[in-house]
Amino acid sequence: MDATAVGKYFYSKNQNLTDIQIQKLTYYAYAWYQIKHNGNKLFDEKPQAWIHGPVFRSLYDAMKRNDFYKEELTIDLGDIKDFLDLIYSVYGKYSGNELEAMTHSEIPWIRARQRAGLSNLPGSRATEEIQDEDIIEWGSINN
Repeated sequence: MDATAVGKYFYSKNQNLTDIQIQKLTYYAYAWYQIKHNGNKLFDEKPQAWIHGPVFRSLYDAMKRNDFYKEELTIDLGDIKDFLDLIYSVYGKYSGNELEAMTHSEIPWIRARQRAGLSNLPGSRATEEIQDEDIIEWGSINN
């Protein structure tokens, strides 16, 4: 399981999703999986605190290649499918702009931007990773 497989699954549910929606749905899957599974990860890659919110670099790179949207999802999601469906049912109704605003108001993205020295420069580029500890803390507040 990796960020690209999760992103492809969300896209398979709705081919009208934008890149930013796919990224944020994948981020919320990553975050809530850790929160609900005692810190265990859905996949190993950490999200980065980009200008428009959390981004998985591997998923970003995959979406920039046209084959991301043409190739079928080939991985069996098994027990994860129901979890991903729940994430989609909660967050899939929001636009990319709404999801971006949501992540910009949350502890994990804010702290990563602060660590990068960009808390007062929201439009600046950064590749600072969002820390799992911040995700767990945010989840304990919002759970």
